[in-house]
Amino acid sequence: MSIQQNEKRVATLVESGAPTFESIYPSLYLDVKTPGVASWIFRYQLYGKRRQFKIGSFGTDHEDLLGLEDAIKLTINFRKQINDGIDPRLEIERQKRPKLVTFDDWANKYLEKKHSKIKTAIIYERIYNNEIKSHLGNIRIDRIHSYDIDHVIQKAVNSGRPSVANQVLLFIKRVFRLATKYGAVMSNIAAEFSQTEDAGGADRKRQRYLEEQEIELAFSVFRANPLKIPTASYIALTLLLTLGVRKMELMSAKWQQIDLKRQTFRLLEDATKTDSALVIPIPDLVIPLFRDLKILAGRSDYLFPKRKKSGLAHVSPDTLNNAIATLFGNAYGNRKPEPNHLGEAGVEHFTVHDLRRTFRTLLSKLGIRKDIAEKCMNHSLKGVEKTYDCYGFFPERKDALNQLAELIMPLVQYTPLITELSE
Repeated sequence: MSIQQNEKRVATLVESGAPTFESIYPSLYLDVKTPGVASWIFRYQLYGKRRQFKIGSFGTDHEDLLGLEDAIKLTINFRKQINDGIDPRLEIERQKRPKLVTFDDWANKYLEKKHSKIKTAIIYERIYNNEIKSHLGNIRIDRIHSYDIDHVIQKAVNSGRPSVANQVLLFIKRVFRLATKYGAVMSNIAAEFSQTEDAGGADRKRQRYLEEQEIELAFSVFRANPLKIPTASYIALTLLLTLGVRKMELMSAKWQQIDLKRQTFRLLEDATKTDSALVIPIPDLVIPLFRDLKILAGRSDYLFPKRKKSGLAHVSPDTLNNAIATLFGNAYGNRKPEPNHLGEAGVEHFTVHDLRRTFRTLLSKLGIRKDIAEKCMNHSLKGVEKTYDCYGFFPERKDALNQLAELIMPLVQYTPLITELSE
């Protein structure tokens, strides 16, 4: 049958609308569903298996529609691919996948994989956004030179942050390894760099914690810089010291986890690093901070609602980190560094996570038993105890946290908003 005859046959079948699945050309079928609506189906056999897929919709009055002649051309091309052992359906799917060209493309693919596997992927995201993206993000990954990588690493080294430099190197290595795996680059040029020779040196277990005098000095600097440490951030830093929770366990918490009447803060299992639920007793001296947070949060479901346009409903994970880094004279990305206010006040460099270590150290200093202090930290337990002991040592922990609050609160010198408003 000629092309013209086939075209007439196809037009008749489509116009009639009777459900039809008819061979029009070798391997090419017309699938009619209703009057005026039909699809082109390509059937084939590869490696002993029969397969088929839709190659387009019938029609000639739009660029996205296929007439008979174009459908036959595609069919012939697909048959050539099959003769070469290529599955045309997989080839089409490959072409539809987004093309990853720049370092940013591959970094986001790597981060996507991390987010699907671990809860703490935000750490990798922070390192990329703050330290790497502005330098390498827009460069084609196959055009990045070893000097570009070294430049990014040395910026972190020269800023006095060896551990950050190591994280930068590790992130770049992993992104290049992913790109090498998919054939975007021939080799991982970052693999030749080492922590010892090119970055921050061998990792050492961090032991930094703040003495009482440093806490007092640091919070005096926080009070002097309200634009960098607004009231909500000031409260957050105080709560990290007095409750010992991990940063995002606090910053992403909802009001439904807080019971001010019973003075408890419930950590949910799926919101903790160790998948361990815990009921935290809120010390008497800390209750006013939660009342103030309620005023600041307004109608938000979150203790710390987002402050600017963001995909998150709560405050950004970088908010406290960036604020403290800025007060130490460090700047992320293209920002200009400001004076080292904390250093000038006599405070040695510390990070947000060091506040949790400070919490644990001060518990020991107060003579709190190790098993109670570890439960206050919500460190992972084993066996059935991990599953069922969510309320363990509650009276003892309540006493421990009240003792700690009596030590911490005079140092941070927080003035409740409610008192200010009532006056």
